Amino acid sequence: MLADTPPPISGGTLHVLRSARIAVVADPDRDRILVVDLTARQILGQTEHLPPGAEPSRIAEDAEGRVHVVLRGTGEIYSFDPERVDEGTRRAVCAMPRGLAYDGVNDQIHVACRGGELVTLPPEGGAAIRTVQLDQDLRDVVVHGDRVFVSRFRAAELLEVDDAGALVGSPLRPWASSALGGGFVEPGFMDPVPGTAGEGRFDPAVAWRTISAPAQTAPDGSAAPDDIAMVHQRASGQEVQPEPGGYGGGGRCESSIVHSSVSFFDPETGNVTQGPDLARATLPVDIAMSPRLASGAEYVAVVAAGNESGESVFIYNRVNLEFTAPGQCVFPEILTEPVPNATAAAWTDDGTLVVLSRDAIDGSGAQLALISPTEGRTQRIALGGASTYDTGHAVFHANSGGHIACASCHPEGQEDGRIWTFGNIGARRTPAMHGDLRGTEPFHWDGDMTDLNHLTHEVFTGRMQGPALRTVQVDALGHWLDELPRPVNSTPTDVAAVERGRELFYGAAQCGTCHSGALLTNNATVDVGTGGAFQVPSLVGVQYRTPVMHSGCALTLTGRFDEACGGGDRHGRTSDLSEAQIADMVAFMRTL
Repeated sequence: MLADTPPPISGGTLHVLRSARIAVVADPDRDRILVVDLTARQILGQTEHLPPGAEPSRIAEDAEGRVHVVLRGTGEIYSFDPERVDEGTRRAVCAMPRGLAYDGVNDQIHVACRGGELVTLPPEGGAAIRTVQLDQDLRDVVVHGDRVFVSRFRAAELLEVDDAGALVGSPLRPWASSALGGGFVEPGFMDPVPGTAGEGRFDPAVAWRTISAPAQTAPDGSAAPDDIAMVHQRASGQEVQPEPGGYGGGGRCESSIVHSSVSFFDPETGNVTQGPDLARATLPVDIAMSPRLASGAEYVAVVAAGNESGESVFIYNRVNLEFTAPGQCVFPEILTEPVPNATAAAWTDDGTLVVLSRDAIDGSGAQLALISPTEGRTQRIALGGASTYDTGHAVFHANSGGHIACASCHPEGQEDGRIWTFGNIGARRTPAMHGDLRGTEPFHWDGDMTDLNHLTHEVFTGRMQGPALRTVQVDALGHWLDELPRPVNSTPTDVAAVERGRELFYGAAQCGTCHSGALLTNNATVDVGTGGAFQVPSLVGVQYRTPVMHSGCALTLTGRFDEACGGGDRHGRTSDLSEAQIADMVAFMRTL
C-alpha cells in the first residue's frame, strides 16, 4: 500500500497543444506535469519541484503558447513555457480550484473554484484581476467567443457569466429522461427538492467534464457555431430496493440506477440536445471531440474510468450521439484494444485519440495510448513513475459488476447531492465519504451498518452485484477513504459573525452536545424529532453538502432551522434564535 494514497479520479488532465503534436499531461497521482512529443514518442520534460499533494488537473493554453495547470491540492495554478516545463511559476487562486479556460477575446485566464469563486487572472502572471462569488461547486469553464460559461459539478448545470461577473439568464441543464417508454422531460421542469423526481425519471447529476465542442461540419463544408458538450450522469428517481441487485445492472443499456450520457448545449439558442444513454459506460470522467476526419466522420470519445482493466475508452460517431432517439441507448462505434486505468483523453488535429492511463497493468507507471480509429491500431508511450496502484482506490472506482461504482454516487469521495427513495425506509440523502470515515461507525443514516465490512457486504456485494471483498480489500478501502482530504473552506468575510455563531453552537443552542470532537459527531443514533432515530452526521465540510438532513428537506443551511424540517428544540435549542443569530450560526457552520 502506498504511503501517500492516490487522489480520486477527476478526468480532464490531458491537453494537446495547438501548434504541434505535443501533449501536456497532468499526473495527479505523482504530482508532476509532463510535456510529451507524440510523433517521436518521447518525454520532452517534466516538473521536478511540485509539492506533494499538488494534484495537477485541468489544463489551458493561452495565445502566447503558455500553459496553465490547476493545482487542486495547493489552491494554485502553475504557468509555464512548454519548452521549460520545470521553470514555471505558481500563483495562489482560491481554496479549491477546479476548472480553468483561456479567454482569447480579453486575454485572460478564468479559474472556477469549488467554493463558488470565479477568479480572473492575467495569463502573463500577477495578481487576480477580479474575483466574483457564484454558487458553490463550480467545475469547468468554457469560453464561447466573448461569452463565459461555468459548469456546476453535482447539479450538472451550466451558468453564463457576463463581463461584470453577474449571471445571465437561468442555468442550462440536461434533460431528465424517462425510463418508462422513452422520452425526455423538459429542462427546468424539476421537483422542489433535487433528486425526488417521480417514478420513471432519471435526473441529470454529476457533470464530470464540460468542454467546447467544435462545430459539426456539414458535407458541403459549412459549419454551425460551436456547441458546449457535457458528459454527465443521470440518476433514478424511482424507488430503490435495498436488496440484492437492487441497484440494477443489465437490461437493454447494461446500466443501473445511474446512467451515463452526453448533452450538447447551443449557447446561441439555449437549446439542449440530449444524447442517449451510454451502454456499459461506468463513471464517465472525461470527454474529447475529434476534428472532422478524411472519412467525413466526427467522433466523441468518453473515458469510463469504472471499467478499469477492460473497455475504458468508448468512441462514438458524433451524429449518433446527437440524433439517436430519446430514451434509447447507444454502444461504441469503434472498439479498440483495452486501455487499462484510463482517466483522460484528447484528440490531435490529424484525428489521433490520445488517452492517459494512470497506471499500466504491469506496474510500470503511467502511459499514453495513441489510437487511430481509421487505421485500427494503438501505439503506446511509457511515462514511467512508480506504480500508484492502491487497492482501496481500485475498489472505490471499479464497476462492481452491476455497471455502477462507489464513485458513481460518491464522486471524488464526496456525494452526488441527491435524495434517494428507498423501499421500506423512505427518503435518504447521499452521505459524503471523505476523510476519517472509520471511527464514525455505525454507518448509514439509520445506523444499521455496524462497520465497513458490513456495509461493503450489504451494498457493494449485494445491491451493486459486486464480488465478495476480502478483509484486506475492505481494510484498504477504509484506509483510502480515511486519507481523502477534507474540504478547504475559504476565509470568512465576517469574522465577528463566525465567532458569535461559535458561541451559540457550543453554548445556548447546544449543538456541540452531539456534534462534538474532531469529526463533529458523537456517532450516536438519536431521534431529534425529524421522523425517527438517525445517525448524528459529521459536520466537517457541511457547507458543501446541501441539501442537508437525512431526507434532504433543508435546501440550505438556514433551512435546517425550520421546525418542520429540523425538528425544533429536540434538535438543539433553536426555537428562540433570532434571524440574526441563525445567520451567525450559519456563518460558523460554513467554517467547519
